[in-house]
This record gives sequence, C-alpha cells and structure tokens, in this order.
Amino acid sequence: MAETSAMREHGTMTGPATAIAYVRARLARGGATRSWALAFVAFFLAIGAWSIAAPYNAIPDEQDHIIRAAGVVSGQIAPDPTDAVRGSGAFQTVPAGLIRDDGCWMFDSTVSAACAPGAGSDRTLVEVGSGAGRYHPAYYAIVGLPLRLLPGWPGVILARLISAALTAALLAGALVTILRHSRHRLMLAGLLVAATPMVGFLGGAINPNGVEIAAGIGFFTAGIVLLLGGSGLAGAPERSSGLGDAARRAASTTGVVWLAGLSAVALAMLRTTGLLFLAFGLLALLVPASMSRLRALWRTPAIRWWCGVLTVTVITSVSWIILMRTSDLGDFNPGGITYSPSQAVLLNMSLWPGYFDEMVGVTGWLDTRMAAPAYMIWESAAAFVVILALVFGSWRDRWRMFVVFTGGFLLPLAVQIRATNTVGFITQGRYLLPMLAGVALLAGFVIEERGSDALPSRRIIRLLTVTLLPIHLICLVYTMVRWQNGLPVKLGITMLNPFADADWSPPLGSWLPIVAEVAGLLLLGYLAWTRAARPVPPRDGTGGVEDRPGRAPADLVSGEAG
Repeated sequence: MAETSAMREHGTMTGPATAIAYVRARLARGGATRSWALAFVAFFLAIGAWSIAAPYNAIPDEQDHIIRAAGVVSGQIAPDPTDAVRGSGAFQTVPAGLIRDDGCWMFDSTVSAACAPGAGSDRTLVEVGSGAGRYHPAYYAIVGLPLRLLPGWPGVILARLISAALTAALLAGALVTILRHSRHRLMLAGLLVAATPMVGFLGGAINPNGVEIAAGIGFFTAGIVLLLGGSGLAGAPERSSGLGDAARRAASTTGVVWLAGLSAVALAMLRTTGLLFLAFGLLALLVPASMSRLRALWRTPAIRWWCGVLTVTVITSVSWIILMRTSDLGDFNPGGITYSPSQAVLLNMSLWPGYFDEMVGVTGWLDTRMAAPAYMIWESAAAFVVILALVFGSWRDRWRMFVVFTGGFLLPLAVQIRATNTVGFITQGRYLLPMLAGVALLAGFVIEERGSDALPSRRIIRLLTVTLLPIHLICLVYTMVRWQNGLPVKLGITMLNPFADADWSPPLGSWLPIVAEVAGLLLLGYLAWTRAARPVPPRDGTGGVEDRPGRAPADLVSGEAG
C-alpha cells in the first residue's frame, strides 16, 4: 500500500515517469532487504554459535526459563503465583527430561560440565517450580514448542536457535537502519560498542534477557533516527525528483517504524524493568521535543498504528505485573545480613566495576572471566565514544545521555541499595545493558551530527571493528574451555584449546560453534568495514533538526509511509 499511495502523491507524474519511479523504489527496498538478510545471517551465526556450544542450563536461570516455556505452550499461561523458588515464581507441569540437578559445576570455573546430566527425553509430566513462572508468556510461547514436542537436546537446541534468531533479527534491523540513515556511519560505532559478547551469550540461550538487550538496541537506533533526525537521514538523493523520492522515503521509513514498534513492544513485555527502560528512553528522546517533527511523524499511519499497539501492550503488561506479582523478586539474602544505609551504598558502589565487566562478558554463572585486556579494550572503546560525544555535544545531547544513564544505571542501583536487606544483591550488568546500549548509540549519533567533518569516521569504525569483534571469539573460546574441561587455576595460552580431548563436549561437536562464530564475525566485519567506506550523501547542507532548524521534518517521514 505504501507504493500505491506514493504513486498517487504527485498527480503531475504519469505514464513512463511514474513506472520508472515505482521500479526504482522497489529496487531501493530490495537493497535494504538484502542488507538485512546479510546482517541477519552474520548475527545469527555469531549468536547461534553459543546456542550449540553450551551445556544444559549453562546460562544463568536457563532451566527456569525452559520450564516456563514448556509450561506456556502446554497451556499453563498464568499459573498461581506462589512460593515456588526462593520466595517467588510459580509451579509448572513439564516433561521430566527438562528437569536436571546440575549444581555440581556452577560457580566453580575449574569444574567442567561433565558431572551434570544433559537434557533428557523423558516425557513423563512432573510439577516443578520455576523462578520465571510469573513472567509474561509472550517470549515463552515463541520459543517453547520444541521443548514440549522434543524434550531433550533436539528441543533445547531448536528453542535456543529460535531465541538467537529473534535477537539477530532485531540487531540486523538496527544495523541496516544505521547503514541507511547515518551519513558518516558513526552510529555504527555505538552499535559495535553496545553489542557486546554478553549479547551473544544471552541471545543464544533460552532467556528473554538476550532478546531484551537487542530490543533496547533496536529501540534506540530507530528512535534516534525518527525523533532526532540528522543531516544524513533518509539517504535520499540530493536532488528531489518528486514521486521517486516519496516512494523511497515511504519504503525506507516503514522499516525504521517497524523496528521501533517491535523493539518497544518487546521491551514492554519481556521483563518487568522493560517498562522503566521504555519510559526513560522515551523521556530522553522526546524532551525537549521538536513539535514540527512530531506532527510530521503523527501523520504517518504506521506511527499511529504502532502507538496504539504499544499502548495496549503497556496496559496489558502493567496488568500482568499487578495480577501475577512479578515485581516480587523473592529472597536472595538467605544469611539475613542487615546493612546500614551507608554500608549498603558503599557495598553497591564497590560492585560497579564488576557490572561493567559483566556487560562485556562474564559468562557461565558469573564464574568465567576472560583475560583482563579484553575488558580494558572494550570499556576503553566505550569510554572513547561517550567522552567524544560529551565533548562535541550540545546541552540537549548531554541531557539525553544523562537521562538514559539515569534510567539504565543510577535508578536501578538506587532500587538495589534500598532493597539490599530484603532481596540481597541481585543486580547484574546484563540487566542494565538494554538501557545503557542507548548511551553508546546516542553517543555515536552526537558525534555524527555535532562533530567536525574532519573527524576520521572511517578510521574510527574500522578500528572498533578490528579491535572489538575478535573479543567475541575470545569470549566464546574461554567459555567453551571452561565448560568442556574447566579452567585451570594457573591458566596458560596453550590451555585455551576447545578442540582438545574434553570431559564434556557439545552435542554437535566443538568445531561447529567455532566455525559458525568465525563466519558470523567475518561477515559482520565485512559489512562494517565496507559500508564505512561509503557514506550517505546529505540531502542538503543542513544538519541536525534541533540545532539547525532549516531542515524540514517531512524530508524524513512521508504521510504515505504506512
């Protein structure tokens, strides 16, 4: 319908001119589809490698999420909230093969996964508690069917790969949006920083946290493009040609709107904190608002439709939280230790360095760390992007970054401090990443819009590509060695060999995860390296909408984009 509406937009263009413009619009959309497909394959290979490398319940709380998923697809959508696991959760009836007591190797990186049983195929139904038993059922309905039909390794791996595909689809949408709407591609620097190895580790597991992080990345990428604009947005030709431009804008904008809508809906449903993240994200992007841009956006049917969907989703999610009491986190302070307010503040502040390392990649049950240089390199790259943005940014830019940082870091930690004596220390870096990814993406946008044209944009992107992507492979190798043989107390480089004789091996072997990871990273690196060399020409000489009011918001959003 977008093409049909676009063809009617300019009545003066008829006959051959109309046909040529329509074909060009379709070819432009086809190019975006091919780019998304390549990006999806790259991310899916890199994330799916974790899916086939991990032992059963190797990712924190995976068995709880597996039980919840198998229960949801069996019709147990809203079980009675009760004291099922550590004072929270609910009971589900699932195949016995999915229940495993594998605590013999958790939290001790020197012990391999060989001491624990893997996923079994016993279909006998048993009732068991799940810490995720009260969670919103949407994610579990998508990934759960293989677990119910094929309990055992086939079902677990298929369910993991479905979760990996969801994560990869959102990340691919973010990458393509950046490639099509960022003139110097510097938002790509923010994406490279935000998509840490932890995203692959969690995205390849049966755990909504991985999809949530990808949704945060997708939401901020699309939100920045739609709400803040910029000199390279819309990627249309410099010279207006009437119908062809309108059709291209419609095709281009529709993808961004869908990415924003899907990501926002996912954030609102997946975890209780997602509503908080969504609220702060919208606050950062909308205040102060460009009313002319908002009016132009509201004229887009797809925008109005997604606003309606998001409103319904938020209402149902809030209702679910109240009825199922999902905010009741349980008791993670079994020792009953009581801290004074000042002690709680100092203790929580001492954990901050660990949170940042966890965002990069502390895998297993927080028991597997890479060598220190990996964290130093990644966190230095993140600090470089953020500091550069603070230097070049306006007061509005700094305000937006501060709001996102507050919602993604300061406020959750304030809640943690207040609840230390009741629920214990439950915050982890991975819980903060869906929101803090927005800081990196905003930073890339700010550098893009406010920085000097003399900035070596291509070199920045390529430097981040060659320094950060290999850390994904390093993280996988470290973690595979830990799972297969356990990490020795005195670790040496020669001991990091996932192909050596192992106490435990992945169901599909050790080679396939490594090959998939390398292939995915090479394809992702190729996309980043080559696209960095092809900046999108600006439509005109103007820049960002907020600071350079000569730019018309309608250049980005066409009323026929639905």
